Amino acid sequence: MSNPLLLGKVIEIKDAGRGETPDCPDAKFKPGDLVNVRRTKALASFPPQMVVLKAVPAGFPADYALADLVGQPRPLMISAPRRCITYILCEADKEPAKPYVARESDLLPSGKEGFTIGTVSYVSGEADAG
Repeated sequence: MSNPLLLGKVIEIKDAGRGETPDCPDAKFKPGDLVNVRRTKALASFPPQMVVLKAVPAGFPADYALADLVGQPRPLMISAPRRCITYILCEADKEPAKPYVARESDLLPSGKEGFTIGTVSYVSGEADAG
């Protein structure tokens, strides 16, 4: 067995491949729903009302779900997966949309009609986690 570093060859891994986020049948909200964000100190930087882009099942990394959503390769460095259902959210009227990640317990139904989510082609920046 040879060591690639001793032979002068470097193996470079740039991403963790591509995949598909598993469905989350236990999710309270579905893609396109308009939700209100609880006004807590931890979520002070979040907009008060947002649109659900994707429900992320417990134990699955939100970073992978965001990459799958926009069709990019999954990143090698990720945040620890949460033990609860989380959601990838964005503002309804912002262009380009900045992604946010929030727990299900941080969201409330707005009572307003939601949106139809088509293909998400680009999301600016890193996701803010709440």
